[in-house]
Amino acid sequence: MKDLVTAFTRFASHEAKNNSPLYEYWSQRIQTDEQLLNLIMHIPKSQPKPNLFFGAVQYLSAQIETPLKQLFENPNVVDLEESFQLLTDFCTQHSDELLKLFQTKSVQTNEVQRGSYLYPIFSEIAEEAKLPLTLMEIGTSAGLLLNLDGYRYEIEQEPSISFGNENSPLTVFAKNYGAPLTSVKNLNILHRIGIDLNIIDLQDSDEYLWLKSLIWPEQIRRKENLDQARAIHPHYPKLLLTGDFRKLIPSLFESHEFKNSQIIIFHTHVANQFSATLKSELLTLLQQLSHIQSIYHVYNNMEDKDLHVDFIDAGITKTIKIFQNTDGHGKFFCWN
Repeated sequence: MKDLVTAFTRFASHEAKNNSPLYEYWSQRIQTDEQLLNLIMHIPKSQPKPNLFFGAVQYLSAQIETPLKQLFENPNVVDLEESFQLLTDFCTQHSDELLKLFQTKSVQTNEVQRGSYLYPIFSEIAEEAKLPLTLMEIGTSAGLLLNLDGYRYEIEQEPSISFGNENSPLTVFAKNYGAPLTSVKNLNILHRIGIDLNIIDLQDSDEYLWLKSLIWPEQIRRKENLDQARAIHPHYPKLLLTGDFRKLIPSLFESHEFKNSQIIIFHTHVANQFSATLKSELLTLLQQLSHIQSIYHVYNNMEDKDLHVDFIDAGITKTIKIFQNTDGHGKFFCWN
């Protein structure tokens, strides 16, 4: 129980604060609500409990005519104390459905706005390698970040800069608080491969509702971005594989299909769900595979929250860049 309280304390102060007044307030109140804590305790240890709990509540309430559904649709005009009472009433009435969701759903956000910093990172890698790219994403969810060259990006800095697909119906906005980006060249992506234990099918209305329910209620633009990215998604062919990356990635390398491209293996806000053993196995696997072909590894949440860019070749790992203060939802980053 103590660990659960700590999780919601941290979620309120580090994640929801300045991002979701509703989830921040609920997280503060949940810390002392024994009934809700006992319910949330049933979420598997591998899942970030605040995210899964709030996602499950939003998902279930969207399918029922309830005051909580109306609250999620208009989150900026709610009485916070009254909203918490609606939450506790809803959880009491629908505890069985929530318990089932805790066991059958997982946190699989697919935040296209992270492309605001991934795109220029990949562009730099392509310039260095002088090769087209093969993208492999671990924890790909629906695979929307594999389409990052299908979006347009507006970066607020001095001077401002735009890049990406100028004709895209989706424009991603972000702020760069670091060194100004001066030139971001278009990407040439030969192969797009996504790996996940559970691939989200965007054409399935139920799975799409779950993905949308993981977005915090006040973040209307994120939901609009998801709608637009969903429409773009079919225009970028990709290979989406269901299963354990430890088995799937080696088989991909063995095919030698990617020898005329630079492989980038990336994952953002996924490794926080990995055990220490799994993290170690991933790093060992990449070192082994780099004897077949060099790899750029772009990631966070392995040993810290920073975004890392490593180059791995012949079993040797070299740190290329480390980005600090990168927003989890891609709203801002600090280039260097």
